[in-house]
Amino acid sequence: MKKYLSESSPISSNERIISLDIIRGFALFGILLVNMPLFQTPKLVEELYMISPELSGIDQFARIILDVFVETKFFAIFSILFGIGFYIFMQRAEEKSAFYYRLYSRRLIALGVFGFLHLFFFWYGDILLRYALAGFFLIFFYKRKEKTIFIWILSFVCLLFGLLLFSFFSSTEAMEQQISILQMEGASKVVEAIDIYNNGSYTEWLSYRFTDEVIPVLINMPFSIITPLFYFLIGLYIAKKGILTDFHTHKQFVKRVWLISLLVSIPLSVGIILFHLNVIDVGMLNDQIVEVLLLASGLSLSFFYIATIFLLLEKEKWKRILHPFHYVGKMALTNYIMQTFIGVGIFTGLGLFGELHVWLGIVISFLVFPLQILFSYLWLQYFRFGPLEWIWRSITYGQLQSIRINKS
Repeated sequence: MKKYLSESSPISSNERIISLDIIRGFALFGILLVNMPLFQTPKLVEELYMISPELSGIDQFARIILDVFVETKFFAIFSILFGIGFYIFMQRAEEKSAFYYRLYSRRLIALGVFGFLHLFFFWYGDILLRYALAGFFLIFFYKRKEKTIFIWILSFVCLLFGLLLFSFFSSTEAMEQQISILQMEGASKVVEAIDIYNNGSYTEWLSYRFTDEVIPVLINMPFSIITPLFYFLIGLYIAKKGILTDFHTHKQFVKRVWLISLLVSIPLSVGIILFHLNVIDVGMLNDQIVEVLLLASGLSLSFFYIATIFLLLEKEKWKRILHPFHYVGKMALTNYIMQTFIGVGIFTGLGLFGELHVWLGIVISFLVFPLQILFSYLWLQYFRFGPLEWIWRSITYGQLQSIRINKS
């Protein structure tokens, strides 16, 4: 631990880990808000066939709120924390064993298995498998200098925005024809998905999902790991920079990041609102521009949120207010999978799948998350890790880990 922790740090290692858990719990709440509308409809099919359901009234307002403040932002935070966690794990493992790369690889394989089972048996929106695959690439950056990592981050920025901007160079007329054909084909696919989700047996549901959801997700996997790897590198850079271990020294830097990210986020957020309200309309390019704005605001607002929480945690009052997020964050894997069970159970298990009510997803999220806080708090009174965290750690270290808290 001495390699990792700075003696000049005003905050102990345990408090810093708790701070990371608080941010992780905060991110999980945002991920729940994002995912809850996705549990309601065949969003993957709609995206594959370029179908955009029309929203109005309270649902349109709710969608704007999510896109401005939540969409892409909390995935970014969660991913940045993965990069930070990677560095902490490797530092600790390197101090204890010469086989730290092997330990981390085993950890990623276990995470990948969790992810594949989650993807195959429950939901196409899994991020764990993507994290595991992207995590293997992160290994190559562990010993790299901060400057090298920063250059790679800038390269990924160019790559990500380049991929999004590439579609702008397509012929508008050709795009309209292609989208029209796709939407005609997709209409029946959406009806099929809704019928299978609501009326099919579990075997029929799995068979449909494997063909129409799992396989497309796996085919797209080489492209979908680019974004999390980008955020992982940002987290690794933050950890290597020593911002977490010597926050007092870097406090002014964090304040500058807070201000700059806020100033950058404001015009991006205004742009998202204007496109949603059709104040700005550039025809077929609307969706592509909104995607660019979402990606950019996801990066800027994630920095703003992280910096805000770290600055707030310097005050005892805010430590107490935000502490409940710590319980959920410490059991992040368990709570993430639990959110899927709840979302799929409500909308698919009860035959409510097929009609999107964004506002309903938000309401359910605000009901579910306090229950997750309560569950996590009660569990951690008796156990050191969440149930899935315990399995994950046991596989990583090749032996069953002690899980019960000895209160004697």
